Amino acid sequence: MSSRTVTLTILALAGALALAGCGKKPSFVDSPRPEGQPDPFPRSYPNPDLDPKPGKPAGSGVQFP
Repeated sequence: MSSRTVTLTILALAGALALAGCGKKPSFVDSPRPEGQPDPFPRSYPNPDLDPKPGKPAGSGVQFP
């Protein structure tokens, strides 16, 4: 390989590694749940306990003919 190809390959790898280190990282991560504690996910949406009209479909308030 020519020195130009090697140089471009090294620059491409360095750029890829630099981009791989970027990104939004959380300032805090929740600790794992202790053994035996139930996982709240997956759960139904919307929460039936907080539904204002249980058993009726939620509407947007706009009526179409």
